[in-house]
Amino acid sequence: MAEREERRFVELPRDSLRLMAESAGLDLSDEVAALLAEDVCYRLREAAQNSAQFLKHTRRRKLTAEDFNRALRWSNVQAAWGFGWPEAPGPREAEAPGPEEREVALGELALATNIPKGAGQTLVRVQVSYLDGKGNVEPQGAVPSAVSALTPELLQYYQQVTRAVLGDDPQLMKVALQDLQSNAKIAALLPYFVYVVSGVKSVSHDLEQLHRLLHVARSLTRNPLLALGPYARSLAGSALYCALEPLAASINPLNDHWTLRDYAAMLLAAIFWTHGDLVSGLYQQILLALQKVLADPVRPLCSHYGAVVALHALGWKAVERVLYPHLPTYWANLQAVLDDYSVSNAQVKADGHKVYGAILVAVERLLKAK
Repeated sequence: MAEREERRFVELPRDSLRLMAESAGLDLSDEVAALLAEDVCYRLREAAQNSAQFLKHTRRRKLTAEDFNRALRWSNVQAAWGFGWPEAPGPREAEAPGPEEREVALGELALATNIPKGAGQTLVRVQVSYLDGKGNVEPQGAVPSAVSALTPELLQYYQQVTRAVLGDDPQLMKVALQDLQSNAKIAALLPYFVYVVSGVKSVSHDLEQLHRLLHVARSLTRNPLLALGPYARSLAGSALYCALEPLAASINPLNDHWTLRDYAAMLLAAIFWTHGDLVSGLYQQILLALQKVLADPVRPLCSHYGAVVALHALGWKAVERVLYPHLPTYWANLQAVLDDYSVSNAQVKADGHKVYGAILVAVERLLKAK
């Protein structure tokens, strides 16, 4: 009885294991074969036990090959292929029961000329492009993360709107922007248009293109039939870039980048007030970005100007929270710039007057609200 209890588990002979190793081109010693056979037996018992657990969880009585494969995957072992026949097993003609093997005529199947019915519909994928600063559309080589299949109609609409916005016809651009504000069937194109707006970093030297891209962002924001969701954060990031970054176009004092920063600040506020409640932490993220710019004395005054006008656009609470505590320190540094009458400081002083006026307007709004 004791001997029967000791041999209740199946044991794999070491000779069988040695033959398997020889077929794979390996030569095992008796000691290694014995240890390996013991380990294989343990792994097989473990897989059988786990497969029985899967059987119990599915409330079935019959153990299938899929249960055993699940147990193998659970142990990070490759599944056994060729045994997962989905149909119920049927009796063979012989006395021993087993799964019925269906005969398939591979020749007839391969040479068949009939076309399967219900074939999938042909789809078109769009490749988003970036701007080269001259209105030309060049392939980016990478597409947005939210890639989805587009119908030919949506693809045509995307191409026409992009060409209209980036083209030379202002009337056509106006029509395209108005349609973006009211079209309810462009939800599938939202990630593509947001990706196009994010191209502001590629055209920082072209104020006209920056204005056009911000117009697209404003149209998407004003569309009441579009749920921006997480894309509101990306649009806000593009607006922050135009308001805070020392753009390449700002190097030339003849370029009116101040108007662009004013527009970006108003757009940032519109994005927050319209869709900010749907994006967690957007308000805190915006205020933190503005605070970092104001606290950085290395940043140019045009960046400080963008931060001040953005705070003013966000409301008096934003001014009180970010600008007001920092005002005593910043005002002293700004006054030093305004008191420098040297010729080399003329342009910096002009920028300082811009910041000075923006601070007065923001503080005036705070005082009126209080």
